[in-house]
Amino acid sequence: MSLSEEDLASALSAVLLDEDGEEGVADGIDSDLVSYLAGMLAEGHSASELAAAGPDSPAAEVLSPFLESSGCPDDVIAAAVRAVNEASNASMTAASGGEGGGGGADDGGARRLKQGIISMSSDLGVRTEAEADAERFMWGKDSGVAAFTNVQIDAHNDKTSAKDRRKAKQDLERARKEYEAKMIAMQDEEEGAEGKASVSAMVLPDYGSGRNEKDIQVRNVGIALDNGRQLLDNAELRFAHRRRYGLVGKNGVGKTTLLKAIAAMEIEGFPRHHRILHVRQEIRAAGGNIPVVQAVLEADVERNALLREEKELRSKLEGPESSNGSGSGEEKSGSVEEKRKKLLAKNGAHAEGSESNFDADLKRLDAVYARLSLLSSDTAESRATTILSGLQFTPEMQAGPTSALSGGWRMRVSLAAALFIEPDVLMLDEPTNHLDLEAVLWLESYLVKYKHTMVVVSHDRGFLNEVCTDIIDFNKRKLTYYKGDYDTYVRTAEENVRNAMRVYQAYQDKRAHMMEFIEKFRANAKRATMVQSRIKTVEKMDLEAPEPVEVEQQWRFSIPNPEPLGRPIISIDDVSFDYSRERADGSKKPRDEYLLQDVNFGMDLESRIGILGPNGAGKSTLLNLIMDKLNPVSGSISRNGRLRIGYFTQHSADKFNLQLSAVENMLQLFEGVGDQEMRSFIGRFQIQGTEALKPMMMLSGGQKSRIAFAALSYQKPHVIIFDEPTNHLDMESIDALVEAVKDFRGGIMVVSHDQHFVTNTCGELWVVGDGKATRFRGDFNEYKTHTLERTAKRVAESVKNLSNINN
Repeated sequence: MSLSEEDLASALSAVLLDEDGEEGVADGIDSDLVSYLAGMLAEGHSASELAAAGPDSPAAEVLSPFLESSGCPDDVIAAAVRAVNEASNASMTAASGGEGGGGGADDGGARRLKQGIISMSSDLGVRTEAEADAERFMWGKDSGVAAFTNVQIDAHNDKTSAKDRRKAKQDLERARKEYEAKMIAMQDEEEGAEGKASVSAMVLPDYGSGRNEKDIQVRNVGIALDNGRQLLDNAELRFAHRRRYGLVGKNGVGKTTLLKAIAAMEIEGFPRHHRILHVRQEIRAAGGNIPVVQAVLEADVERNALLREEKELRSKLEGPESSNGSGSGEEKSGSVEEKRKKLLAKNGAHAEGSESNFDADLKRLDAVYARLSLLSSDTAESRATTILSGLQFTPEMQAGPTSALSGGWRMRVSLAAALFIEPDVLMLDEPTNHLDLEAVLWLESYLVKYKHTMVVVSHDRGFLNEVCTDIIDFNKRKLTYYKGDYDTYVRTAEENVRNAMRVYQAYQDKRAHMMEFIEKFRANAKRATMVQSRIKTVEKMDLEAPEPVEVEQQWRFSIPNPEPLGRPIISIDDVSFDYSRERADGSKKPRDEYLLQDVNFGMDLESRIGILGPNGAGKSTLLNLIMDKLNPVSGSISRNGRLRIGYFTQHSADKFNLQLSAVENMLQLFEGVGDQEMRSFIGRFQIQGTEALKPMMMLSGGQKSRIAFAALSYQKPHVIIFDEPTNHLDMESIDALVEAVKDFRGGIMVVSHDQHFVTNTCGELWVVGDGKATRFRGDFNEYKTHTLERTAKRVAESVKNLSNINN
């Protein structure tokens, strides 16, 4: 028998550690080393071997080298060996006492088994429960034999060594600490950003460096995380001027980290004379009290610095009287040359000694004006208004403070600031996550006309197809470039894989044919020369052999189809709703000002409904009314009594307790379900083995999404309501969700800005706006055209109003 690792660790701790178990008797001794030594002893030796004493005993051979190298004196080493001997002897004594039950042995030393008295007259029909269960199993009369518990199964199948278990425990503790540190860092960032405007920031370029080239090419790029994980290794970064790149890759591969490194000028060899701006995926700042338009204008740090420098130079050149603001508007207007002539005339009598300073200041002012002209400074306010209007900001919101905006609207301010600055390299990280479909369509039309280089990370396939001219595939620590939009990239990548498979198969076939000849005639003396020639050819082929092609299996899942229900399963009749029935002045709000007015429609198991409309129109309110989370002011909503509604949102993966495992989270959501049943169920979503039992903080984003899919499927809903389901999902998960929804034989209702998801899952479109919910008579492309025309009119009206105010 073997001695447990815990008993050995306890015996060694009594000798090598202090009473608290924290500090050792020598500098190199600690609790980790004691655990390691106990594991080595328990893993490779039995109790009888460890009970042996002496300097050549197994215990001494294991302990002495480690303890001597740690500085332990000989008496401490001897005491540690004795402690192991005593613990082993005690364990053997306890085991022999338990097994023998106190029975003695004969004088001859041979043990004799005691046999109970057998009564032939005993009732043969009386059987124990175990005997009856065994007989039922033997003759196939029992449909289910009592199964092991999961704990017993795991213990039986677990082949993990003590060393690997300790490593897994250390990995778990490290993951917990990293997760806690990440949460603290996010909280500190949020507190540190309190009171600041939530806009993008840009590092001022160094125009004196480089040769003013517009294309960017950097070789031997390497990026690693603090923990040593390599994200890019000997990669090439290549951006051509006025090309729009889509950066794609699995979640966690390092796309955001790459954009951050570029924006912070941390990549060695990256040119410094470009204006580079990175719009992050999430911004947690609460925003300041300055108006939204002003926040966008102040985001251009270069323009602001030039305006301040212009004011200082004009003050120096025009004299002290100009600083009091007494100059007429006529003097402050006009071209750069006109301003220069006026300054020369005004300072015609300047002293001869100051001539050089005057000319230098005037030359610098000319350069400032030239740069401001290049930045389109004169049209700054109208451009900011145009962009904000396109992103669905009303005039009231543009004039209001940024602190009054929600997180999604603050992200729009950040995006508006980036578009306003027009950097040489614009990097957008999931820019559509916080936009409604109307804003996404406007953003597409704006970006296709962008005059500089752009890099975008997005999960929205339709957005990438509309905007991108090139695709960068971030995979296996390399960057691979493809011409064309996302669909072209997918076709090209698949064709490359097929070609590589054909090349590899041809190599395998040719090699097999030659090896067959070699094996057949290896012992034939007449063919020896031919055999040797083919052997050399095979060796050369192996040196130049193509790499095996790894084809990743596409992951798919299914949502169980529900039992049929009578139609309509949901009926909405003349429903009106508003969160307040009173106006701001306390008067009663009329019905035609309600958020939703006289809404009528129904759903059944064949419904495929897409809900469209701008943010704030009432889409989420309509969903909450259907799910009985809100009650209508008037009208009625009837639901089938047996109806089960599933609800999946962009935050579905965030509802789990990340300290618990996937199985524990699912058991909390669905009470009364067996542990083994739940483990088997989530195994269909490729969350198996240890992945199902480790804390969810150690899982990837894609794995968390799969558990969210599992929770949705386990409900077996009749109707599923999707509210921006594709946010934070990678392409693989989105494709799996689309296929699952296509095969689902229940009703669905979708609110999403993802054009690919809507067009592939929805059969009819409803538009919510102006208090109404009406069916759109047309396909999605017709809706896009209609929306872009409406947005263009609204933007033009906002710019016209601004012009009237300025005049």
